[in-house]
Amino acid sequence: MADNESSAEIDAAPPPPAESVKPPSNGKSPAGDSNPSRQWVRLAVQSGFIVSVLLVGWQFHLFVISLGDTSGAPLADRPESVEAWLPISSFMSLTLLAKSGIVNTVRPAGLVIFCLILLLTVAVRRGFCSWVCPIGTLSEYTHKAGRKVLGRNFTINRWIDYPLRAIKYLLLAFFLWAILQMPTRGLYTFIHGDYNRIADVKMYLLFANISMLTICVFAALIVLSAIFKNFWCRYLCPYGALLGALSLLSPITVRRDPAHCGDCGRCSKVCPNSISVSKASRVKSAECTACYSCVSACPKPGALGVSIGRSKRTISLLVYGVITVAAFVLVTQAARAVGYWQSDTSDAQYRELYHRKDEIGHMRTPGAMQSAAPPRRMDADAFRRAHQRHAAKLRLQQGGIGQQQSSERANRDMRSTE
Repeated sequence: MADNESSAEIDAAPPPPAESVKPPSNGKSPAGDSNPSRQWVRLAVQSGFIVSVLLVGWQFHLFVISLGDTSGAPLADRPESVEAWLPISSFMSLTLLAKSGIVNTVRPAGLVIFCLILLLTVAVRRGFCSWVCPIGTLSEYTHKAGRKVLGRNFTINRWIDYPLRAIKYLLLAFFLWAILQMPTRGLYTFIHGDYNRIADVKMYLLFANISMLTICVFAALIVLSAIFKNFWCRYLCPYGALLGALSLLSPITVRRDPAHCGDCGRCSKVCPNSISVSKASRVKSAECTACYSCVSACPKPGALGVSIGRSKRTISLLVYGVITVAAFVLVTQAARAVGYWQSDTSDAQYRELYHRKDEIGHMRTPGAMQSAAPPRRMDADAFRRAHQRHAAKLRLQQGGIGQQQSSERANRDMRSTE
């Protein structure tokens, strides 16, 4: 009972003030930061994912450039993992799968990555946010840079902090309501419509042709993230809210052993999510992202660790990193091996959609759904049969477009040789 009480109060209790933190006597890192020598594993994993994101971004840039090429040259390879940046589309695909049993073939990679992240969160908490997510990584190092420049990070009063934290849950509630109440017909229409097929390109163009308003919004978020730890993640990210709620189901928890604890308060001070670790026997907060900052900063062996349930055996930082990386590598490679990774949107269809991109609006605007011909309301079995017929029709249409373009290319080649 004592464990439950202490873990329930960890969000409400503010971290100890800086002056209450006892200086370490064993030469470890200063109280203002976790021990960097123990955090190298997470830094390596973060760096690896950042590099992969940059490579995917560059490859997708080449793909979009090739879409606008009118010479008839083949398209550059499209990196399917770019679909990870479309979590709303992936959630709609998961909802369609649950409602009708229809597996999304428009954005399969996005669905695979989204489901992997959800399952990992249930298994090992919100490690995605602090180990994998590039936004989380940038947010973390922005507030660390802000602390070096300003001398400290500021804390929002808890009476303001709680209402602000509710924003991301309200955003999540809106998306859940908007998607879960959609009929199967509507989900099918959106997923197979023109807008969803070209949404990744539209997202790219939003940042490639960035507006002054967007620049100002990003600048404001950067400044706020430098002043307040993890401002975006803590208050505004609905994806983080979803993962936080799911993480409450995870058996993984940070456990504090009062018998070994020296009550120095360093664990609470270094926590990027302002959790009062030093006041709890076990941390079950939805804000915990399994970053191991508190564990790395603890100067007392055996006082703090990440464990499964009430087990005293702990999961080391290295083991957690291996689990995270292995899950992403193995699952994505398995999806490729079984043929569920490539989009069914052909190169010819992508090129045709790209040239009409300015005409294609969101699903609630005219022109957004014109390529999908959803079946009328029917039971799940009939809907799946109709989906199979519609998919076959789309393949024939795509084949026709491809044959037409091949014929035109052959005619151009013939004329050039005359």
